[in-house]
Amino acid sequence: MPVLSVDEMHNHIAGALCGMVLGDAFGVPGELWPRARVRERFGDITTFLDGPADNIVACYFKAGHYTDDSAQALVILRDLLKYGRVPDVKILAQDLIAWVESMNGFEINLLGPSSKAALLAHIKGEDYTVYTQQALTNGAAMRIAPVGCFFDIGQEESLARTVAKVSAVTHASDVAIAGASMVAAAVAAYCSGASHDEAAASVLKAHDAALPLGAPTWAASLRARFNLALERLATHPAEEDLSLWVYQVLGTGTMTSESVSAALAFGFWDKSPEQTAHICANLGGDTDTIGAMACAIAGARVGISGFKPETVSYLETTNQLDFSALAHEIILARADFVRE
Repeated sequence: MPVLSVDEMHNHIAGALCGMVLGDAFGVPGELWPRARVRERFGDITTFLDGPADNIVACYFKAGHYTDDSAQALVILRDLLKYGRVPDVKILAQDLIAWVESMNGFEINLLGPSSKAALLAHIKGEDYTVYTQQALTNGAAMRIAPVGCFFDIGQEESLARTVAKVSAVTHASDVAIAGASMVAAAVAAYCSGASHDEAAASVLKAHDAALPLGAPTWAASLRARFNLALERLATHPAEEDLSLWVYQVLGTGTMTSESVSAALAFGFWDKSPEQTAHICANLGGDTDTIGAMACAIAGARVGISGFKPETVSYLETTNQLDFSALAHEIILARADFVRE
């Protein structure tokens, strides 16, 4: 595997961040709608759209704006940059709660059930682990992509421990930690210049390192589902065939075992971030979250230079972000970042 220059790594990290926001924003319109309803309403989603008024989850978001997935990821990223390590769970909770309250998020349909229950427990001073250890949903994985940007391939055990510590604020189950670690490992591998096979092997190592770190659950095996996805991808399916297969076989719901499996399948599809965003948005199910994870992986693979310039410009202008500047901050922080 080639050793990347600082400029090359910067390109890949910026791509991961841009991809996360792209997939998140592009996937808004049909979020948590069945596949048939998405197709009946929109036909084929080919551009950024407002969340429909009758979508009780997506109605709060305008075209091109990221959702709670990227918002929480950026809260965590800023804390990692500020402290140079994963801060205490109380700090993470405090900063996530401040963001939720700024969005009136406890009153509207902004948070997933696990994150909402855990954060409310933090506010009340109650035992939040009652909720985190049973959390099977994708709240940990959806916001984890920036964490992968701090690691190199080959650091899967340290990555998994760091992911577990970041996630503990709302998610502490085995499947939640393993799923988030797999997404972060894919980002880390591609930011290191890994090949498809090297990245896949790293994802499996991260899963195995992470699973024992969480409270045991009965969730379906992410390792088995990822291997199944890799087998399917090896047949080079057409986009619509792959989309339907993922929807029917892996699942696209809010459970980590479904949405992370779907995101990994599309992240390893070896298509452009824009093509990846397209397949995720038209999928049905948790489209914005699957898109955020899958496109972060695709963006890490191709780098920000692999995006259409108009895509990057639109997302940065709409969301008041500078992906290159954020990537530069991560590059500067990586050398002294305290990994768990």
